[in-house]
Amino acid sequence: MILTILALLALPLVVLRRRTLLAYYATDLVTWLLAWLLRLRFPDVDPYFGFVAVAVIKLATFSLFLARGRDVRWSANRAAVLAAIVYAAAIPSMTRLPVDGDEPFYLLVTESIVHDGDLDLANQYRTLDQSATRRPDLEPQLGDPVGKHGQKYSRHEPFLPLLMAPGYLIGKLPGAIAIVALFGVLLARSTVRWMEDEGVSEAAARAVFPFFAFGPPVLFYATRIWPEVPAAFCYVETLRGLRNQRAQRWLPAMIALVLLKLRFVLLAVGVLATYVIPSVARDLGGRGATNANRPARPGPSLTLGMTIAAIIAIPLAIAYLATGNALLAHRWRELVPSGNYARGLAGLLADGMSGIAFRAPFYLVGIFAITRWRTMPRGFRDGILGSLLYILYLVPRAEWFGGWAPPLRYVVFLMPVLALGAAAVWDRVSPGAIALIAAWMTGLAIYGLSHPWRLFHISNGENAIGEWFSAKYQADFSRLFPSFIRMNEAAWIGVAVVIAIVLLVIPRRRVDLAIPLFALALGFGFRTALQPASHVEFEDAHVMHQGGDLYPPFYTVIRVAYRGGWVLEGNDALSFLAYQGPWRLDYISGPGATIELAGRAYQLPPTDRYASVRVVVPPRSGRVTLRCVAGSVNVDRMVHE
Repeated sequence: MILTILALLALPLVVLRRRTLLAYYATDLVTWLLAWLLRLRFPDVDPYFGFVAVAVIKLATFSLFLARGRDVRWSANRAAVLAAIVYAAAIPSMTRLPVDGDEPFYLLVTESIVHDGDLDLANQYRTLDQSATRRPDLEPQLGDPVGKHGQKYSRHEPFLPLLMAPGYLIGKLPGAIAIVALFGVLLARSTVRWMEDEGVSEAAARAVFPFFAFGPPVLFYATRIWPEVPAAFCYVETLRGLRNQRAQRWLPAMIALVLLKLRFVLLAVGVLATYVIPSVARDLGGRGATNANRPARPGPSLTLGMTIAAIIAIPLAIAYLATGNALLAHRWRELVPSGNYARGLAGLLADGMSGIAFRAPFYLVGIFAITRWRTMPRGFRDGILGSLLYILYLVPRAEWFGGWAPPLRYVVFLMPVLALGAAAVWDRVSPGAIALIAAWMTGLAIYGLSHPWRLFHISNGENAIGEWFSAKYQADFSRLFPSFIRMNEAAWIGVAVVIAIVLLVIPRRRVDLAIPLFALALGFGFRTALQPASHVEFEDAHVMHQGGDLYPPFYTVIRVAYRGGWVLEGNDALSFLAYQGPWRLDYISGPGATIELAGRAYQLPPTDRYASVRVVVPPRSGRVTLRCVAGSVNVDRMVHE
């Protein structure tokens, strides 16, 4: 806490001057006084949550002074210092509990490099009690390569662990994360420099910077062990280097990009094609007109082909030499694009659990910039075009919007591009929309820093705010949030609403309706959620569980592929809101079961697959109880007919 307080006091000294600095410190004093009074008024609030909330609100206040202040000294280097201070203060919050997801495996590889000088994790799995991961429960992941002599390798590329090794030697886990945070600092600096290169005004850059650097997802990925923020830095440097025709900048950045993660080969190929193909076409056209009588010689097309071949070959060769498996956990059949593209794109945009609209709404402004394509900076257009091949391959994957990872994992590299677009259209954005986005992003930062373990969501179709309201009011609030993980009625409606927001609400207009429309939607949604739903998922937070067990268990691998439900035995029961009338109950039961619903008994025959039975809720709406009288049954859902 002391580190956070010192960081908050130091931030304004980096960029604010004279009257703006004095005004900020006066506001800062009032904020502390208000926080103290609220603490006295609400003594039962978790002290840590309260402190994080105050710290984030003060950071938001500083960001307002940074964007609107008159006496501000701004540069890319100062932006980097601001990012360094914030990330250094955030790291202790993000490491309160042991690392999770893919993080402990990256750290195990780092420990193997440091202690054993190899990538074989057999020693690390035998001595987990000595590991900085603090995860004695770790086991090899599904699909991890195994060597000819029983070596245990990680499915993850070793480049990030190699980069973290010096930090680990100095400070163990905090030192390793500090290396990732350093890339976050470099990303902040490069993004601001990129905005300057593209002609973005200082006022727009100052306004956009806090949303980008201090908000999700960059804030969270810069303070945990993931390759996404280093990849975003490499992507920006690649785009800047190609734009300025500086091979000494873009070539190392692109090589580092593909070494961080094999999937970024698609990004590198897309960027090269975006930048080089037009120039190749121009060169070949000019050569055909002026050099028709000269002998042919290798030209740009050969250079392009050799570069792409090298970019693809380098990570494959390193993976093969290190583990004996060039593709690690991937398969050659993944080279054939397939899947549900509409669901993938819609989920990325509007899914309530991990979509941009709910997890990082600021970047909807960047999506709005796409609608102003012709007037956008060249860097923004090239960044979007360069990502299309990557998106083509990755968007159908279930992990795209439902994997066990912090939200928006697969598109963090695209956030600086969208931030550049947002800065380019900043003067065309509704002030009301900016205010709503700022409030939502502040809440997300508070939630993520105070509950970092909740960033590692397990797909169940509910988001955090829906779960909280559902549990508090024992009504199905989650159904109002679009879900493409477990498709619900709000899914495609939500996509239409988000598109309408981008096209109609975000643009600046004479009459700013953003806040009134949001207030109306909030009131209507709250009233609707308190009514019984026509569809009940028995695993959801609004269902009151009296015994029984969740199916499948919460940490089941690829849980998104299963039909969720609740297993009832003996006298276990569920209660929930339901309309009167006929319903279809979906269940599966090996031994069969007898249940009682709203006072009426039903016999459920044994079945080896999901089956349905017709049940009736008596002529009254309200809370009903489903009880298992005999046998055992996994009840999946009820749908009103």
